[in-house]
Amino acid sequence: MGAFDHFRLVMAGPFAPQGAGAIAELLEGQARQVCVDRGLSRAEIYCGGGVVTLLLTERDAWEAVIVGPNAYRLYPGFVSADGEAITWPNIWVADDYSLDKFTTALEEAFEQAARPDN
Repeated sequence: MGAFDHFRLVMAGPFAPQGAGAIAELLEGQARQVCVDRGLSRAEIYCGGGVVTLLLTERDAWEAVIVGPNAYRLYPGFVSADGEAITWPNIWVADDYSLDKFTTALEEAFEQAARPDN
């Protein structure tokens, strides 16, 4: 079972939230649970509007943007060498991610962050 299967199932179901803010809140809750499950105890998750910021480790930063119920974007954050600043590119040149592609990308990001060598 994938780390974001609950999110995927809710969003594919008949009572899925439709607004970006409500979807982001659902994602925030799921991301917090995945952090607990993966031992990412120092992770910080923030939700505002249709954006969920995922600071998984000192080096793993992501920003999930909810465009719609089946349209998502996932931006990496580039952490400076001293760890004091994060640069968010916020330039999207691809098609929006579908729900399945988005959850797969999230699972890969969390898996990478939870690796012992990270």
